[in-house]
Amino acid sequence: MKLINILSYLGIVLLAILTGSCDKTKPYKVITPSPAVHFVGDATQAYSLDTSTVGPYTIMIGTTDVSSKDRLVTYNVTSQTGAVEGSQYTLTPAGTVTIPAGQSLASISVQGNYSFYTSGRKDTLTFSLSEPSVKVASFLDTVQLVLRGPCFDGDVTLSDMSGDYAHTTDPDDAPYTVTISNLTSTSATTGTGTINNLWDVGGNVTINFDWTDPANVQVSVPRQNLGIDYAAGQPISVRTTPGTISNFSVCNQTITLATDLIVENYFGPGQGALYATNYVFKIKR
Repeated sequence: MKLINILSYLGIVLLAILTGSCDKTKPYKVITPSPAVHFVGDATQAYSLDTSTVGPYTIMIGTTDVSSKDRLVTYNVTSQTGAVEGSQYTLTPAGTVTIPAGQSLASISVQGNYSFYTSGRKDTLTFSLSEPSVKVASFLDTVQLVLRGPCFDGDVTLSDMSGDYAHTTDPDDAPYTVTISNLTSTSATTGTGTINNLWDVGGNVTINFDWTDPANVQVSVPRQNLGIDYAAGQPISVRTTPGTISNFSVCNQTITLATDLIVENYFGPGQGALYATNYVFKIKR
């Protein structure tokens, strides 16, 4: 009974609070946040100069409200990779941009200089907002723009060469599929991998990649069993032809192998004979 009385008392007090403290004639106070400026889009963006005629890239700036007056926004650009405004790129407008009255967006035009990016150069431009200007928002206050030229075969990411190449040909076969796998870097500019089904015979062949000279990327195949026998006890081996350059292209996704095919033990144990020389495999996606 005592418990019921306590609960009844609490109910009466709560009801009194709810009914006595509510004055519907007084409006709630609305707090309007200060306007803020920020970038629009991803925090990291990419701009590729594939040809000399590629136009400018646009960096968008936005605000959290719309004003009846023009607003001036200040921005800065830095580059840890050494890009300089007026050389590698130009900005329009430079340093400040106006958000027109009645609007919430403005843009910065970035024009890359193609002549600096034909040989694999890449730059990162960091755009940041600053005051005095409209208050800078706590989100998307910086944007990184990666500026680069057309695809360059000397700029190698080895894993890009992995996978199936369904349009592989050689002097004897219609197009067939080879697979490149097990790609492993052996230094900053060399690597190795495995080719399966070269010559359409199903075996595995080791291939070495070398892009130490970015203007002359190469591949080589050390002498090894191709995966098929010429006759019993006479396996056919393959190697890249000495003195002939074989190459690869990350841009075109191709490998061109100039090879020698050798019949091992043809004249006796350890005595090989050339089956073909400068035999070219064209490995293509």
